[in-house]
Amino acid sequence: MVKLFDINEQNWLEIVSLSVSEEQRKYLDSPVGILARGYSYRSCNARVYGISNEENVIGVALVKDMEEEPVCYDLQQFMIDRRFQNRGYGTEALRLILGVLLQESKYEQVEVCVNKTDIAALRMYGKVGFEDTGYIDEDVPDCLNLRYQFNKSSQNYSDRMITDFSDVLFQTAFRQYFSELDYSVKDWDGLFKEMNEEDDNVAFVRTSVDGRMIGFIQFKPLKFSSSFFEETCGFIREFWVSKEFRNKNHGTFLLNLVEKYFMDHGIYTSILTTDAAARFYERHGYVRASGSKAKNQDEVFVKHLG
Repeated sequence: MVKLFDINEQNWLEIVSLSVSEEQRKYLDSPVGILARGYSYRSCNARVYGISNEENVIGVALVKDMEEEPVCYDLQQFMIDRRFQNRGYGTEALRLILGVLLQESKYEQVEVCVNKTDIAALRMYGKVGFEDTGYIDEDVPDCLNLRYQFNKSSQNYSDRMITDFSDVLFQTAFRQYFSELDYSVKDWDGLFKEMNEEDDNVAFVRTSVDGRMIGFIQFKPLKFSSSFFEETCGFIREFWVSKEFRNKNHGTFLLNLVEKYFMDHGIYTSILTTDAAARFYERHGYVRASGSKAKNQDEVFVKHLG
């Protein structure tokens, strides 16, 4: 039976004695390094878990909070000693860690970075329920970013799809958005009328159960054609989350809603421009469209869906 335990002055030497194969050392820090990381990341609520079976210390794991959206638990290191591998201990220990984090429920997901060539680790994470996010960190281009999503039965928010931009809910969200940017509009009615006249604009608006505005995302299909081909892309026009609700994964969920909408309507390319949120989109699988610039010179990002 696998258990997790706290590391202290009585047992830390057993952690330090753990080891992995020469090949696995390419992917993992040493036990001493993992303990040092736990100390270095203490401001991020880092915790190091010892892993044991009924008789031996068999592994160690490090988890810390990541407060940059998509906010999540960051499983930084996960090691099972080479003498105890291929016995199901890793899968069992990983499920125990996920259970602890679910009970805490500070975040709704767990992320881990895994080398593309570490087939055994990728298989284990996939077995437990981790999925590839599509995001590649330019600092570690040989690694995949995997995510585990906790399933929660209750929600403290609601999402509403808007196609009529005379809708008071959308207008409230959009006015708050422009107010935060300190933009002034002389003819609000004219602006919303223009959105309706384009016909194919759509938005999702998210509100809390107590009626506070969380944010919105507005998008539309764009058709590109020539004599040789035709493609419809999904264009994300405006995207805003209220300051009060940022870094709580609302941006991630709104973006996921739109990407699902695109795919449900046979659209498998999403494009957008941004001047301040590049890392957010990169973490969700968007890449810079080399050679492309928006008319206002903002960066263009693209993601192939599905």
